[in-house]
Amino acid sequence: MNKKKHYIWQLASFLSSHGMTMSAEELADHLNRNRFLTSYGAEYQGGRGTYKLIKETWDWLHNQLSLPSEAKKVAEAFVKPDGTYAYN
Repeated sequence: MNKKKHYIWQLASFLSSHGMTMSAEELADHLNRNRFLTSYGAEYQGGRGTYKLIKETWDWLHNQLSLPSEAKKVAEAFVKPDGTYAYN
């Protein structure tokens, strides 16, 4: 799981440094294309599982690693279709 979280962290850092965002659906496509699977061994669909992974990554960075500025990048990089944050 930490491999996926680290990947999302690095992707969020890239997006943040370029002032870009990515929807959860786009993230799901990106994860699938790069052979990341859900904990059940299935592809991501851009729904609840993808949002859960974003939230878990934010939580890991913010609460476990005590890196709030990095968690903020995750919060701001990944969005819902209406443009609001996907991590909450």
